Amino acid sequence: MVRIEDYTPIVGSTEIDSIRELTEHVKGAKVVHINATPFGGGVAEILNCIVPLAKSVGIDAIWQTIKGETDFFLTTKKIHNALQGDNTVELTEDMMRVYLGTNRSNASQLDLDGEVVVIHDPQPLPLIEGGREGKWVWRCHIDTSSPNTKVWSLINGYIKKYDAVIFSLERYVPRDLSKMRVLIDYPTIDPLSAKNAPLSTGEIQKVLDRYDVDPDRPIVGQVARFDPWKNPLGAIDVYRRVKEKIPNLQLLMIGSFANDDLDGVEWHKKAVKYAGSDRDVHILTNLDGVLNKEVNAFQRSLSVALQLSIREGFGLTVTEALWKGVPVVGTKAGGITLQVIDGVTGYLVESLEKAAESTELLIRRPWLARELGHAGMQHVRLNFLITKGLKNYLRMHIELVGK
Repeated sequence: MVRIEDYTPIVGSTEIDSIRELTEHVKGAKVVHINATPFGGGVAEILNCIVPLAKSVGIDAIWQTIKGETDFFLTTKKIHNALQGDNTVELTEDMMRVYLGTNRSNASQLDLDGEVVVIHDPQPLPLIEGGREGKWVWRCHIDTSSPNTKVWSLINGYIKKYDAVIFSLERYVPRDLSKMRVLIDYPTIDPLSAKNAPLSTGEIQKVLDRYDVDPDRPIVGQVARFDPWKNPLGAIDVYRRVKEKIPNLQLLMIGSFANDDLDGVEWHKKAVKYAGSDRDVHILTNLDGVLNKEVNAFQRSLSVALQLSIREGFGLTVTEALWKGVPVVGTKAGGITLQVIDGVTGYLVESLEKAAESTELLIRRPWLARELGHAGMQHVRLNFLITKGLKNYLRMHIELVGK
């Protein structure tokens, strides 16, 4: 069972004491979190960690997921893409009927009776029409800095019914929400979870052996969902450029399939086809048995972590790599820029050519990779651990409810 005291060696007793002080104001309060899926993607991982931790400090925290058929998740994926800037998306009347109807059906089945109700991302956004007790918060985890205006106009009326909205970056806040209570909060990782806890060299070796990855040769990798925003084909291109200079290089592409991401299978197939017959490219998913511990081992084996997203809400896989002391070469997209400090915790790049140059540099200079990796770990310790996430939720609760 998770305990707040377990984090003392990592963040210090002063931070733990300040969390305990805040919890005295909200002990026993009921908080309801609702998102689209129990597995796959950053939101599910955040909730899987922060809900038990909130319970450990005396909060009655509940996590539920919205249920829907395939046509519902096809529609919500279109909404997701539109909010991230895909102007080709158009929502038909039938799509909106499915979207709203599924939420109405879920509203009658979910427990919406919380002192604070936190709705995550667009999928369960209209649930606010089905219950209005307590304070309602919409937590947006995606990049809405330049949304598809037609789609935005169809959903922003629901957003404005909320008591507060939370975004990961200030520039993600659309102008027409400026009169609302807007909070900025960075996503966080749990350093004690199976995905981030320390592993012995023997444990890492076993995972690499199981998937035929050679620990004696350099490895680069990208951990991300298979979708166009994460640019998996770009990661393969960078690997190929570097391999021309470092012929024994290996590439790991690690992803997972979630029930709210129906494009994942298609983009996984594209990545596999694009990689071709190269035996040094390992494209693996949860269907291959790659779960949290395996991802942990793979990330710890990397010489360099890649995150070449075109758009990125925050990029918790960047946080995970940095926490493990691995430097990151990432694009200047979304929350990556908060984590990858150019020349300090990794390198920020604007092209695949620059990404390849930076990756080659870090492989050829292990001492530099160690320096950047160490700085990255300290950066995460100060800014992106779950204790800070819990602290921010406690402060939000107190601000909203007035205790």
